[in-house]
Amino acid sequence: MTSGPRRDPSLNSDDAAWELLDAASFGRLGLSLNNLPEIFPVKYHADGTSILFRTAKGTKLHELIENSHIVFEVDAQQVGDSWSVTAKGKAAVLDKPADIEDADQRPLPDWIPTAAFVYVKVSVASIRGRRCRPRSRLQSMRTFGPIEATS
Repeated sequence: MTSGPRRDPSLNSDDAAWELLDAASFGRLGLSLNNLPEIFPVKYHADGTSILFRTAKGTKLHELIENSHIVFEVDAQQVGDSWSVTAKGKAAVLDKPADIEDADQRPLPDWIPTAAFVYVKVSVASIRGRRCRPRSRLQSMRTFGPIEATS
């Protein structure tokens, strides 16, 4: 049974992916150190070219310093719509006073209060996104046909 033309769930532009990323504030930071992957939840701010977040000293910061190449993922699922955006880039700890001052002005959401933190900025090299609007169950049954029992 033919299911008709397939819908491409990929977003049609980087701008569309950035719009979704800009609208959210919670994502996952993927790192790798010594060929071992790690994923950390982070609150962030995106501005259309980069991603900014805060972190305290610890595993995440240590791994970022050792290997600054990261992947960042954000997704959401609502009734009738779901999307995912993945960005890849290079992370750097902000240490110049002007950069820190600028970061202080960004609407970065609070999460875990900590006295000592550093800002990390991700310069995004590539970004891609996917948006899916699921079909109704009835449409899915028509597409794939009835399920037959086997003995």
